[in-house]
Parts: sequence; C-alpha cells; structure tokens
Amino acid sequence: MSWTELSYIAPILWLVAGGVVVLLLEAFVPRRDSDHLSIVSAVFLVLAGLSANTGLVRTSQSLFHGVLRADAFGSFFALIFVIIGLLTVSLGAVYLRRQSTPMPEFYVLVLFATAGMMLLASSTDLVSVFLSLELMSIGVYVLAAIERNSSRSQEAGFKYLILGAFASAFLLYGIALIYGTTGTTQFEVLGARMGGNAALAGNLVFWAGWGLIIVGVGFKVAMVPFHQWTPDVYAGAPAPVAGYMAAGVKAAAFAVLVRLIWTGMPLLMDKAAPLLMGFAIVTMTFGNIVALAQSNLKRMLAYSAIAHAGYLLVGVLAISGHADDAATRGILFYLAAYALMNIGAFGAVTFVSRRRGERSELAGFAGLARRHPWVSFFLAVCMFSLAGVPPTAGFWGKFYVFGAVIQQGMVGLAVIALLNSAVAAYYYLRVVVYLYMREPGEDAYIGDDVQASAAIGVAAILLLWIGLFPSSVLELARLGAAALARTF
Repeated sequence: MSWTELSYIAPILWLVAGGVVVLLLEAFVPRRDSDHLSIVSAVFLVLAGLSANTGLVRTSQSLFHGVLRADAFGSFFALIFVIIGLLTVSLGAVYLRRQSTPMPEFYVLVLFATAGMMLLASSTDLVSVFLSLELMSIGVYVLAAIERNSSRSQEAGFKYLILGAFASAFLLYGIALIYGTTGTTQFEVLGARMGGNAALAGNLVFWAGWGLIIVGVGFKVAMVPFHQWTPDVYAGAPAPVAGYMAAGVKAAAFAVLVRLIWTGMPLLMDKAAPLLMGFAIVTMTFGNIVALAQSNLKRMLAYSAIAHAGYLLVGVLAISGHADDAATRGILFYLAAYALMNIGAFGAVTFVSRRRGERSELAGFAGLARRHPWVSFFLAVCMFSLAGVPPTAGFWGKFYVFGAVIQQGMVGLAVIALLNSAVAAYYYLRVVVYLYMREPGEDAYIGDDVQASAAIGVAAILLLWIGLFPSSVLELARLGAAALARTF
C-alpha cells in the first residue's frame, strides 16, 4: 500500500472519515435534533465528489495488487453515488425531523453504504466484490428497518436481510467454483484464462459458478425471478431509504455486472446470452404488467424498478467489448438518469408524509397541483422521464440503450423493450392525471416542507438539463466505457 494508491481511493476514504466523524459528534455533542449531522454528512459527500471528479481524467490504474481499479468507470459511478447520497441526506433530514424517535445513525449508515457502492463499482476481484457488496448491503438492511416504531419498516428490513443473506450465499458459492476451476478471482487474470483455455467452455462447474454469481447480482438488481423482496421492502422502508435503494443499490449492482461481462467477453456472452435474454424479457414484462394494477405509488415504483432492470439487461446483452462500446455508454447514461428519477419520485412521498404515518396512495395525490404546483411539476417531470418522454433524461437513456441493441442486430428484442415502454407509459402518466386532473378528496395529502421540495426540484431540474444537453453526461459515460476497453 502506498500514498499514491490511497489518493486514488480518496472518495471512499472521505466517506469513511465522514461516517466516523458523525459517530463521534453524536456521541460527544448530543442534541435533540440531528440537523447538524446532515450538514456534516453533506460536507463529506461533497468532498468525496470533488475528489472523484479528478478520477475522470486519470489513466486506468490497478490498485492493491489487482483488488481495485481507479479509472473513469469507477469515478463516473462515484459521482452518481455522491449525488444520490446528497439528495438522500437532504430528504432523510426532513423525514427524521418528523419522527419522535431520534435516529442519528441514519447518516452514518448512508455514508458507509455509499462507500460500499463506490468500492463495488471499482472492484476488480471477486473477493473485493463480495466484501463491497456486504458493506453496502448491511447498511441498507438497517436503513430499511430504521423506523423502530413501524412494524412495516421492521418487516421490510427483516425480509431484505433474510433474502439478501441467501443471495450472498449464492454469490459466495459461485466465487468459490470460479476460483476452483480457474485458480484466480482477479478479473484481468480470469479474463485472460477464459480467453486462452478452451476446456473451460465445456466445464459444468465453471458455468455453475457463473450461474450462481448471476443469481447473487440478479437479486440486487431486482431481476425476475429474484425480485420477490422488492415490492414489500420498497413499500415498508421509509421513502428516503426506498429512493436510496432504488437508485444506489441498482446502480452499484449494474456497475459490477458490466465489469463482469467485460471480463468474460466473448466466451461468457456466447454461452449466457440466451439465458440473459430470457431474464430481460420476463423481467421487464412482469414488472410493467404488475405495476399497472398498483394504487400505491411506492409499490408502483417498486415494480417499475423491476421493469427498468429488464431494460438495462437488454443493454447488457448488447455489450460488444469494443473500444467505443455504445451499449456500455448507454447503460451508464441510463443509470445516471434512473437515479435522479427515483430520488425525485420517492422524495415526493417524503414531501407529503406526516409524523402519524407515511402517505403513498395515489388517491392522496389528487389535486396536489392546486396546493403545490412546483412540487407537482417536479414529480410530473420524474414520471415523464421514467416513461421516456422527451425532452427528459429518461428519453435519451432508453434511446441510447435500445439503439445499441439495434446496432447489434437484436431488433426483435428492441421491439419487445419498446412495447414494454409503451405499456409503462400508462401507469406513469396516471400519476400526472391524479396531480392535475382529479379533484382532491378529504384525505388528500398536503405537504409543506421547503427542504424536501428543493431536493425534488434538484432532481427534476437535472433530468431536464440532461435531457436538453445529453452530450455532457454522455461524454462522461464514454470515458467510463473507454476505461473498461483499456482494462480488458
């Protein structure tokens, strides 16, 4: 370990330091509220973001004997995680002010879980992937159950913990089988041995290992049939936590999945493509069909998250392994837009909630535009972006991903994805109808928090800005894809 290597992981170190500082502040400077902890957390997240930005212009550098890699790919995701963390801390502060029970550990868990996400996006060894995944997951398990007076929150955390433990076991067994057949867990060495060892193509133990790894990662991305936890956990967890999970956990899981696909090219895609295609079609179709029947915004967004995992898997299938890979660029762009959409949408639930209970039924949003026109507009932008309506970032995300699929000659798969997007437009636009075209009932939600509306506004404005000027984010995504090409 050298100081140079430590400088490359400065964003992660800032987050870990921030978590320790917040712990010490709560222990030695106790206060009735925790607003000062949210400010300290935001400062360390900004410092992490500033240090991550410098990584976008660095050359690809292997760290700690091949365990991590400092490159533009990891830095791109680090910036996404910083934005997710800042918006989550802001919305979480609003949520915590409404609770009678102090929960200062919220900020510590967000900082440590975000550090785990950054480690996961930069991992180039299967062992570091597992450790990073657990660092992220343990924090999120506790965050899901953080509302100690809510049985729904406790149930959400318990379900996520139990099912997550099974998924981690599958992943760990898969890593063991891969190591047993190849003698390595490092991505670069693994890729070289897969390319130069024809015997592996027929080794059932080797492919069983890859299958178990896909199961473990598929749980985190909410891929059917490993999605069962998603609706109940999203619905039961506090809205800021659900948004953090939908945006951050999915982005981190797809980051490691993309690295794994690049590692195993072309052997992995030749063998696994039919299986992944089936997963993609079933995932997006199931998510959209079930979302049509939901009357609760959080559950609708949960099934929407399943459908979007299917769209992203479609992009994964189109990865070609070329230096200028359009699919990888599209996936990175899509994940950046998707993070903002979900943070904004779940932020709206935080905005209208009260101490006596979280409010997320669609009927309660009826006529919200009359009382809070700006918040309604911001939520509508998030819904339009999720539906892929221009000029939002969501439109360009689908355009780039589906375009890459067509370039690879998988026109039928692109048509299925487009038809699913058309179906999804119905339940997204239904939310807009409730906001602007329905009369408010007696139980209509009110909402009155400036900080929450500001956080939703930031997400919506970024979605519009990226939609109008997509080249800025697309260039960062291109740098990330190019970094993978230099590695493999």
